[in-house]
Amino acid sequence: MNDQQKTILIIDDEPEIRNLMEEILSEEGYKTLSAESAQRAEHIITNNQIDLVYLDIWMPGTDGVELLKKWTKTNKLKAPIIMISGHATIKTAVETTRLGAFDFIEKPLSIEKLLTSAEQALSIKDERDLDDKIISFLKTKTNTNTYSDCFASLDSAVDKNNLVCLRGEVGTEKEMFAKHLHHQQYNQKHNFVRVQLNLLLAEQRESSAIINELIKTLEYLEEGTVYLSGLVNLEMEKQINVQNFLINWLPKQRNRYVLEMLSTKSKASIPEGHKILEQAFPDIVVINLPPLRQHLQDVPDLLKIFANYFATQEDLSQRRFSLAAMNMLSKYAWPGNLKQLKNMVHTILIRSNKEIINIEEVEETLTLQGPSGDLLVQNDIMSMTMTEAKKEFEKAFLLRQLELVGWKVTELARRVDMERTNLYRKLSSLGIEYKNKKQ
Repeated sequence: MNDQQKTILIIDDEPEIRNLMEEILSEEGYKTLSAESAQRAEHIITNNQIDLVYLDIWMPGTDGVELLKKWTKTNKLKAPIIMISGHATIKTAVETTRLGAFDFIEKPLSIEKLLTSAEQALSIKDERDLDDKIISFLKTKTNTNTYSDCFASLDSAVDKNNLVCLRGEVGTEKEMFAKHLHHQQYNQKHNFVRVQLNLLLAEQRESSAIINELIKTLEYLEEGTVYLSGLVNLEMEKQINVQNFLINWLPKQRNRYVLEMLSTKSKASIPEGHKILEQAFPDIVVINLPPLRQHLQDVPDLLKIFANYFATQEDLSQRRFSLAAMNMLSKYAWPGNLKQLKNMVHTILIRSNKEIINIEEVEETLTLQGPSGDLLVQNDIMSMTMTEAKKEFEKAFLLRQLELVGWKVTELARRVDMERTNLYRKLSSLGIEYKNKKQ
């Protein structure tokens, strides 16, 4: 539980249900408010900051479904809504989630289900709060030339139910931008569907099996956003077959489809496997997300945003980066982009509670973590021989150190205390490419 107590509103005309839910949720550290009618609920949300709502479907006067429709249409309530009922049908449950409810639980209430649904809904709200903070910063405070085209394209795509492609390097937080695009048009939180194509099946079997699984996932979604990732991780034949399916599927749908596209530092172009969609949809919207190294001047502010957020939301110590650490990170290449910066800050705050984050702590964290926050050595080192393990560690260690010094071998030689000629030989023997890596 974080140090900002969450407020949950319970709306139910049965006093026994309200009292029971208040007792259970209060014991878990939540602040609870309750209302026996829609009118009383309206008064409460006007005068209080609400983080989550439990809403009964069947109530005298204005029922829960009518209230849900109203709040969805007017966007008056920003909090997630979980519907509760003892008499609803599957059709009613599907209808309420389509209208924007986060979840649906049945009476008699299960304590485990009640607490789990609260935790899930609030964690998603917290995640969206952080996304909104970052989007707001990038849109209004960052160098306008860096993101101006990106946000112009996002704004132009809001009212179009077409195919949007988000193109960027690993860690540019493409899903965050997809959610921003979704929330610009839809108030609902439940109709953003993420589909990782390469994980639809435990085994990458024939294309027809993947497509059948995709249809099961998508066929009941109405007026939402489908975020497709992992296409590039499929074999080329399967990529082509999935794209041909989408070409036939998309024109019949009311949903927007957002496709994740990867680019690299050396080739920021549409991958060969995506060109089928580009040719089939001439009006496709392609949005380029700039890497962090193109707006390094924003790093100090981003560090503060993440540090303040994690300290507030996860009850971690309030800490600040030293000037030396900020200067170092403002010159770092950030191969893992925004995601790497976020994970680095989170790891540092968890590991220590000292007020000042110094350059040594930053360097240690960056060295031990990969761009996505992975461990330095990711292979199963215990299954290797001593020679293999040593080689694996040396390669990972030198790659991280090269990143830290901006791929400058002379600086690396000083850093690891190694004669340059021997270092060149070592890099070559480990298969580490460094000549074309300088930013």
